[in-house]
Amino acid sequence: MTAIPLGEIEIGSVPFVAQVMRARRREKLRRMGFSIGFPLLLLAMWQAAASAGMIDVRFFPSPMRILKTSIETLQAPDERALIEAHLMATLSRLVLGYLLGAVLGIIVGVTMAVYMPFRASLAPIIYATFPTPKLAIFPLLIVIFGLGDASKAALVTLGVFYMTCINSLAGVQYANPIYQDVAQAFRVPASTRWFKIIIPSALPSIVTGLKLGIGQALILVVSAEFVSSNDGLGYFIWNSWQTLDISRMFMGLVIVSVVGGIAVVGGNALERYLIPWAKH
Repeated sequence: MTAIPLGEIEIGSVPFVAQVMRARRREKLRRMGFSIGFPLLLLAMWQAAASAGMIDVRFFPSPMRILKTSIETLQAPDERALIEAHLMATLSRLVLGYLLGAVLGIIVGVTMAVYMPFRASLAPIIYATFPTPKLAIFPLLIVIFGLGDASKAALVTLGVFYMTCINSLAGVQYANPIYQDVAQAFRVPASTRWFKIIIPSALPSIVTGLKLGIGQALILVVSAEFVSSNDGLGYFIWNSWQTLDISRMFMGLVIVSVVGGIAVVGGNALERYLIPWAKH
């Protein structure tokens, strides 16, 4: 029997493949419309409320006022250099803490899933301390690491560690057990089993932990800069609030949101690269 090419199958008068591709494009455009249109609608409502005097513009300046303040600030060389210094201070703490927490969390989580004595020893401690607000531990970290960047990076490391560790543990535990059974039946070497079976089967859950860790890391580093810092985006936001420069405060919040958005896009790209077989 001769196979009929998929492109030649027709539904009505439209080729089947072309119809599917058009449907996918329409769905993609529809999602983009909601993703862009709804935030713009909220901004328009905010601007209208501020212009109509429905909200106190002293504490909730209009989006146009925030945009004007941001442009004026970034056009001044000294102010722009100050913003860049705050941004780099936050990013250095964020990246260092995130990388340490992610690496440690994946190693500990996967090891706990594979070796029962290790899991029995650490699981009660991890699950008991996980609900503790990480910012509540920050004073202890200051005592241990001092007031510098080390304590803030350690706080980020702690938050990211829990996210990646618990997700890595769950990913290995709930992976299809037939993979391990086949590996044992064929006496696959331990190194091959780790890097070709255990870790790939747990990758969807591990990547989920990494993506959750991004948000956790940004929250913790900005919160730490609120409490104890002389630089960073958190300090910039807090200092603007203390001086009642609300437009600059909102500018700092926008910068944090942009950093978070870029991090999320990077996390999605990492997910597509590591697990291309998953639905995105």
